[in-house]
Amino acid sequence: MVLQKPSKWNDMNLNDKLRWYAKKDNDIKNIYADKYKIKFILKQMSLPGLHYAKTITHVKPIQSSSDLKFIVPYEMELEPRENQITAKNINDIIENVNSPEKFWAVLKEKYNIYPNNAINSPPSSYIYKLNLGWNTMIFINNNRIAKIVSGTKEFEPISDNIEKWKNYVVKHYVKKIPIKFFIEEFIGYDLKVYEIFCIYGKPRLCSVYYETSGAMFESNYTIKSSDESEDGKLNLELLKGHFLFEGSVELKHTINNDIVNQICDYAKKFASYFEFVRVDFYVHKKKIYFSECTFKPGNLKNIKWRYIGQVLSNCWTSKALA
Repeated sequence: MVLQKPSKWNDMNLNDKLRWYAKKDNDIKNIYADKYKIKFILKQMSLPGLHYAKTITHVKPIQSSSDLKFIVPYEMELEPRENQITAKNINDIIENVNSPEKFWAVLKEKYNIYPNNAINSPPSSYIYKLNLGWNTMIFINNNRIAKIVSGTKEFEPISDNIEKWKNYVVKHYVKKIPIKFFIEEFIGYDLKVYEIFCIYGKPRLCSVYYETSGAMFESNYTIKSSDESEDGKLNLELLKGHFLFEGSVELKHTINNDIVNQICDYAKKFASYFEFVRVDFYVHKKKIYFSECTFKPGNLKNIKWRYIGQVLSNCWTSKALA
């Protein structure tokens, strides 16, 4: 279904179209943009070959005074399922214990509940995340804080700043969706991100990038649908010299067309619900991982669309293109 557009829609630039669309379809968009809930959607979709970073329920505290709310699981992550307890029960326990080991002991003794992963070998590398927020993460590498970031703000990577980060995030959180912090497995650094921009359910642009401490490498490709190509596969055409981020350098690596075709097949499943969505993936050890869905790329402030914006805007007409 195509939403009714303003009369000057076809003359509007991409950012204006995105701002208009930001006020539409929010109930379903909020579900797909929730980085925590999307994991349950992925399970239900059961897309063959698609992986995602697992949620972690138990980690070693960075310091003895670490906020235990970071390291206890949510109710649905406890086992057995029939013995669930409320958030109030969990908070009551937290108030009276000073270590995760004691927390788990109380759960086992009082409620016969235990975490769904082995608590004797917590991971040493993982990521704290916010369920709905742009670039809001704490990276832990070998039980040391590697990076603390919220949007464009970075904190010194020391344990005292974990609580400061959390307070800053809560203070600046303006969404209607309840806040949920969770912990996710760490896949790796400097991974190539594949961003698939979809309009009217079809992949229209593939942006591939990765970032190092010294540079941003980026290449962008228009996507021609399979019915426009001879081999029945999507065809990519490099937009040479056109970037979304200032100072980017073109990727030196040739991308794998088969991988991009598979990624685009996954993206179509998510895109079928929306007029516009960007679906992100990354590839690690020849496996495709889902990253996130977003409807406000760059929070509508951090991307310079330029020619790429024109390409996408031309696809997003007042009527769906064939």
